[in-house]
Amino acid sequence: MEQQLKRNDFFLTTVYRKYMLASVLSMLATSVAGIIDTVLVGWFLGEEGLSAMSLVSPVYLIYYTIGAVIGMGGSIAANLRAGKNDYEGYRRLFSLSFWMTIAACLLTTAGGLLLLEPMVAFFGGEGLIGEYTREYLFWYILGGAGTLLIYIPLNFLKMEGLPQISSALFMLSSGLNVVFTWLFMSPVFDMGIKGASIGTALAMTATALWGLYILLKKGTNTSFVRVKPTWEMLGEILLCGSPNGLNNLLNSLKILVINSWILRIGAAAYLPVFSMVRNVSDLLCGVMIGVASALMPVVGVFFGERDNESIRRVCKKALQIGGALSLIPAVFVAAFPGLVSSLFNLTDQAARSGAETALLCLAISCLFAFFNLMLTGYFNTVGRPMLSNLILVLRLLAYLAPSVMLLGSLTGIEGIWLALILAEALTFGTALLVMGLIRKKNPSLDRLLLDTTGEKEKEISFSVGNTTEDIMFASEKITEFCQEAELDMKKTMQISLALEEMLTVIIGRCMDPGKEQFVDIRIKKFEEDVLMRIRNTGNIFDPIRYYEENKEDPEQMEQLLGIKMILGTAKDIEFRETFGTNNLLIRL
Repeated sequence: MEQQLKRNDFFLTTVYRKYMLASVLSMLATSVAGIIDTVLVGWFLGEEGLSAMSLVSPVYLIYYTIGAVIGMGGSIAANLRAGKNDYEGYRRLFSLSFWMTIAACLLTTAGGLLLLEPMVAFFGGEGLIGEYTREYLFWYILGGAGTLLIYIPLNFLKMEGLPQISSALFMLSSGLNVVFTWLFMSPVFDMGIKGASIGTALAMTATALWGLYILLKKGTNTSFVRVKPTWEMLGEILLCGSPNGLNNLLNSLKILVINSWILRIGAAAYLPVFSMVRNVSDLLCGVMIGVASALMPVVGVFFGERDNESIRRVCKKALQIGGALSLIPAVFVAAFPGLVSSLFNLTDQAARSGAETALLCLAISCLFAFFNLMLTGYFNTVGRPMLSNLILVLRLLAYLAPSVMLLGSLTGIEGIWLALILAEALTFGTALLVMGLIRKKNPSLDRLLLDTTGEKEKEISFSVGNTTEDIMFASEKITEFCQEAELDMKKTMQISLALEEMLTVIIGRCMDPGKEQFVDIRIKKFEEDVLMRIRNTGNIFDPIRYYEENKEDPEQMEQLLGIKMILGTAKDIEFRETFGTNNLLIRL
């Protein structure tokens, strides 16, 4: 059988694994820090402290909501601009996101202090629990600006192709949070529950400032520019950030609903159990959110380029790798609920027994939650944020609240835990139904709701190994595509020459000849032009800049000849660093 140009998943797998590892580590670090924070409160202040932590949690979820809407929304909107090669728009959206966050910091601090007493009364804490609630909230509001500001560097660093640094910042904030909380609550300072609040605020603020410094120093596309806000720009940020913000807001409402229903059915002893369940849920969902959020920068760029095939491939990888990774901690929680519950210092025997049922139900619900969270992140990136919002509303409120009320009334506390499974299962079924209805209405959409009409245009995607033989083979075989695309002989020769010369230079400069590596090529006929995109995960190398810096050096002339030829024949040639990888676009 005659050998053909084929595409493999070397590039996509390398990029996605890099983002997934960083994202999962980030979420795990945050979740583990939250668990340790709660455990420390439990050990130092007992079940009253745990109850107060459960009551105040909706407030810091509101902070997470605002931060996510602006920080993550701005980064997603900017990433879509990068996919269209609009880097000036990228910088404007970054600048606007930063100043919107500063404004939010001022408003939340002033508003939070004014509404402190009404919030304490609304949460319903009494006696010592009420005092703990008031003290924690006061100090958290004073330092809440750091929580909002941290979303800017954490999200934009990912879009800059620096997910490892973003992950390191997550782990730094989590580590500082644990250290400060222990220090301030321990006999060294003996600050009680306000020590936990101050520790969180200091950790977030220090990490946010350090992250901004790194972003502005290392980001290749991120810098402050003068920006005149428009409703269109504000709408882009808010729409792209709405699913992430809504997720945090609805989680806040979810906690309020479950807390109030636990009190309503006379099961106040289980408030500490729910505090534990919430923290373990954050850990399990943290892995799943990490898997899903790793998709967003990768899919966002491909969506901007209208590269549906790459989107399908990376989504398949995410389901394969992420599904296995997400299942492991859920199985552990289901298998060892007693061990998990003992970490939180629950002393009431009834609470300890109920905790095992709660953790088992939580683990089972994760089977459906994984797919719901993957769909939420995916739809938010491919221009369907309302579908993401629908999934979030269903799983965190519309299905959850009635399930909690109905099952809680019928079977008591066990019904509340069973409602976690029912809400996720109903949401997943509804999402599949809605996707099917959308496809039925628009037959040009595929299973991922991607528009396939543009795929009728002539294009080819393939991978080339880092050997001379592979380069020559690709250069020869590309003529078949040119003939099918009805290109003339001159254009065919240009494409073949550009492919051969650029691959020779890139592989020689970017890759280790001792390791098997691949370059991804996408060639597309677009009206009278042909667009060639060359990507690889090797060392960063800009051939255009290299030529400009060395064109006067006679010793480099032989090596520069190929680049010079392409610069002379191409209508346009542009190098960009995307995903932290090489991205060269040639228009012939």
